[in-house]
Amino acid sequence: MSKNAMSGIDVCRMMKRRLKAAGLPGHFSPHSFRVATVTDLLGQNVPLEDVQYLAGHADPRTTRIYDRRRRKVTRNVVERISI
Repeated sequence: MSKNAMSGIDVCRMMKRRLKAAGLPGHFSPHSFRVATVTDLLGQNVPLEDVQYLAGHADPRTTRIYDRRRRKVTRNVVERISI
């Protein structure tokens, strides 16, 4: 570790190297992990307010944007769609 802060580019480069070394696809970014963390916490029924706080969001609507869980489509919803 050095005394200098890492830039965003430094973090991305480090991630790419580590992903490659682990044999994983290199298309992930720090933001990917942020999205995954928010999605995972909400999927574990952690209250939105707690996830919002952990993510540092001022508005819970911002936290909801990060939620990538698939919405369940029920048969009732499908039947209401007129074609």
